[in-house]
Amino acid sequence: MKYLLTIILFSFIFFNGKSQDIFVGKWNSKSINSNVNISIKIGTPEKNILYPAELTLDCDSFHATYQMLLAKKNSRQLAIGKVKFPLYETPFSIGNWTILLNGTLDFSKNLKGQPTLSVSRISTKDYQVNMPDEKSFSKNNNKLARKLHDFLIEEEISLEKSNDEIWSDSSAFKITQPKQSPSYLGIIDTLFVSDKNASAHFESNRDIDIVTLKLNENTLLDQIDSKKTRDNEDFNLDTGLNIILFFADDFGKKATSSAKVNILLNNTSKLLDFTDKNNLASNFIALKIYLKHNPEDDTKFQEYYSGDWGNSSIDNNINSSVNKIGKQNKAIGTLVSKSQQLTFAIWDDAVEDGDTISLSINDKWIVKGFPVLKKPQFLTVNLQPGPNVITFMADNLGSIIPNTSVLEVIDGKKRKSFFIETDLDTNNLIKIYYDTRTN
Repeated sequence: MKYLLTIILFSFIFFNGKSQDIFVGKWNSKSINSNVNISIKIGTPEKNILYPAELTLDCDSFHATYQMLLAKKNSRQLAIGKVKFPLYETPFSIGNWTILLNGTLDFSKNLKGQPTLSVSRISTKDYQVNMPDEKSFSKNNNKLARKLHDFLIEEEISLEKSNDEIWSDSSAFKITQPKQSPSYLGIIDTLFVSDKNASAHFESNRDIDIVTLKLNENTLLDQIDSKKTRDNEDFNLDTGLNIILFFADDFGKKATSSAKVNILLNNTSKLLDFTDKNNLASNFIALKIYLKHNPEDDTKFQEYYSGDWGNSSIDNNINSSVNKIGKQNKAIGTLVSKSQQLTFAIWDDAVEDGDTISLSINDKWIVKGFPVLKKPQFLTVNLQPGPNVITFMADNLGSIIPNTSVLEVIDGKKRKSFFIETDLDTNNLIKIYYDTRTN
């Protein structure tokens, strides 16, 4: 045990501050042709989807650092956010030229096995946003500005991973929070809803734009033509945080994407619109939706672990290997119930062979000599607050040894099954904790 704890402690120390995510860490590239150094630090993603990142550009006397948002498009691609918020740029600003880096970061490994991220741009002749004119730069900066422009628009960029350290700057978390981020970085809003039902409705579109729609890490629509009329795409939200991502896979024929999708929710809707001025030249739009937990939708019981809710005589009962009449006690499962009254369904899933059982709760008999049939039979049991021990005792062994049956505990949509196998020397025990606290 001491040796095992040492290994666990060593592993924690070793991996603390390290990442197991293939994208997270620091990536560096140096251009041979233009002498531009570029590096990207990537932090811990939110829901394994939205990644905060810091971009650094260095070339001669030009130094700049930007914050940006990356979005997972698939297991090998991160979409690059349109906005690169400048923390500093010196001796001049390149303005919206950073949009020229829009596209994806594609993961692969080079011939040496070194992880790399390659920039795949989505380019267009008209980005529909104001771009600096090269003539607007001073004479001293004009040549350097031109070099940076050419690098951003056409240079082949491949970054190698230099380390796995998570970018953990204090501002990293804020990038994925629209109300705290330094600028609009691609997350249009955060909504709170109580209904899991939702659908996506595509608005009319003037151009042939190829788009992808994702819910969390699941693809709802993959590389579809947004100009074609289509039925609404219905989907269900998960409890808690949901992230909807609307990707522009290309910029169509005329300019940047003009696709729109309206996310329809129970009492509200949200339009994800690439023609909105904030999203012009973007290649993704993100929307956060929090779905309130509805206990009525639960289909699984919570597990109950001894000691979680305090010790009791009943806890000791189930942990004892021998009961009061000398039979062995075999614990086969636990669960937590929010309901005082539960339904038990009992049946023989093999051959109906004359088995009978007796069932007690907290040492009080519910039934005795109960026949186990092929067809399910139902019993109603009432729990006391706190721990309850359900005991199954074989009255006989039937014609096939041992005495076997299936018990299913039912509470509305929640169901959990246990395989009961008892004989004249062994009882089966199930512990159910009745939690009287409100949700």
